[in-house]
Amino acid sequence: MQAGDLISGKYRLLRLLGAGGMGSVWAARNELTDRDFAIKFLHPKLADNKEALQRFFLEARACGQIKHPAVVDVYDMGQAEDGSPYLVMELLEGEGFDQRLGRAGCFRPSEAATWIAFVARGLEEAHVRGLVHRDLKPANVFFALDDRGDVIPKILDFGVSKATGTGTEDDLVLTSTGAVLGSPAYMSPEQARGDTDVDSRSDVWSLGVILYESLTGKIPFDAPNYNALMVEIITQPHRPVAEVAPGVPADLSLIVDQALAKERADRVGTARELADRLEAVAARITESPPSLYSMRTPTLIGASTNARAPTTQSAWTENPPTAARRRSTTALATSLVGMALAVSVLVAYVRLRPPLVAVAGRSAVALTASLSRLKAEVDREAQAEVKAKGQKAAEGTTLSPSELPPVHAASPPSATSAPVTVADPPRGPTPPAGKATSTVKATLPRSGPKSNIPVQGPGF
Repeated sequence: MQAGDLISGKYRLLRLLGAGGMGSVWAARNELTDRDFAIKFLHPKLADNKEALQRFFLEARACGQIKHPAVVDVYDMGQAEDGSPYLVMELLEGEGFDQRLGRAGCFRPSEAATWIAFVARGLEEAHVRGLVHRDLKPANVFFALDDRGDVIPKILDFGVSKATGTGTEDDLVLTSTGAVLGSPAYMSPEQARGDTDVDSRSDVWSLGVILYESLTGKIPFDAPNYNALMVEIITQPHRPVAEVAPGVPADLSLIVDQALAKERADRVGTARELADRLEAVAARITESPPSLYSMRTPTLIGASTNARAPTTQSAWTENPPTAARRRSTTALATSLVGMALAVSVLVAYVRLRPPLVAVAGRSAVALTASLSRLKAEVDREAQAEVKAKGQKAAEGTTLSPSELPPVHAASPPSATSAPVTVADPPRGPTPPAGKATSTVKATLPRSGPKSNIPVQGPGF
């Protein structure tokens, strides 16, 4: 196969993504939908057995029914023009678990526990459908980046999975050419012995090997050749994690040791149990509920020059903080959050409050103008009043004859009363025209009895 080939009349091969003993993986584009996918081709030699090929498609169909973010999505399957069976899967961006591990040497205990727990959740979805992966290894776990840049471990390659309960049917572990399907270093003892009743606990073993390598930078079993490695896996105990990496928390080391128990009855029973225990450890280390989606792309950055870490513990090892340090860190974080909240409230208030200074300025100007106008009006009224008083004082008070009160005629004098004499006007200058003066002089009796006749005055 080469770039540009058209598979099944619709998938155009773009570039080779990887190749191995099982086959090859290509990036391809669907010519009908213009969407990119990853196509995994199984080696043609592995498809010589028609029964095995039929079982491969049945298992691939079952894998397509697994809906979990930790399992790569399978969209289509078929057989190429040269007879190679293939699976059409989602095209992922990121890097392989083995690539990251090769650069870093080993992971933090909290990261390793969280990632393996997430993978175990995906495996549980396959196990409840009767599927066992049987080829779990770091190269078959991919650190994919989603649209938000979060790191999501995804299980790849269910192509050599086995449906449980198949009885005495031929196993796919060995083909007619003697090729081994599966990675020897991650095989369980029952796989190494060639048992036909391999179940989900074999995947638990493989996860235990991956977790061991993630924490220590070494695989638990190693030998110069395949046969020696199989013997060691079957007969020799592994070196405990606590001896290889003393900085790993004791409860996490215990989980790894129990996942690598030789006898299946002594091993961690299910992938779900393994996930529960690992999540509990991760939550204790980080003092927060496990959240895989909080792991951003910087986790994938920071290469190491060593392909594998030495036997000494990596600098990534983390120890549980003391209670005092935890309390001080919590108090500091609370203070920082409070200060940030206060600053946010202040900024929002300043931005949203009305322009009080401008309004107050305009109000002051308007008030000053009003007071000036009022003062001017008061001054004009005062000046007018003063002017009027001056004119009145200059002219004096003059009464016309018509303004005088009426004069009533006096009663005729009685015989007993003294005569009333009206005196002549006084001599002197003639009064000015328009003015009249009158003088009334009344003479009363000087002696004699009092008269009962009333005396009428001039009438004003």
